[in-house]
Amino acid sequence: MSEQKRILLIDDHQTVFRLLEAIVRIKGHKLLYAESGQEGIVMARNEQPDMILLDVMMPDIDGFKVCQYLKENESTKAIPVMFLTARGADGDLETGRRVGADGFMTKPFQTIDVLNQIERILAGNSTGINN
Repeated sequence: MSEQKRILLIDDHQTVFRLLEAIVRIKGHKLLYAESGQEGIVMARNEQPDMILLDVMMPDIDGFKVCQYLKENESTKAIPVMFLTARGADGDLETGRRVGADGFMTKPFQTIDVLNQIERILAGNSTGINN
């Protein structure tokens, strides 16, 4: 079994957390959870996870702004970020690229697809922004 990685999910829907927790557990990883952009920024700085899964639409700070902040901050800029969002318009993909995301997957997603992309990014093989 591979080394346990810590993945931070920043999403305002707990149902997504429960689903993703089961998915990442398949590979032996641990999922941390923040319900808002602000909480996610604080957790990323304090916990230094191996990867961040980030929703775009949140009530306080949108995911693009969260990602931009994380990529501009010295203590979090090296943490890979993958967007998991219900939004998938071309403009969203371009914005994700611009703010430094390492991946992009739209909800709903297939378990195997999200797991494969997480594993590629954790292995250091950033896939860029994919649909």
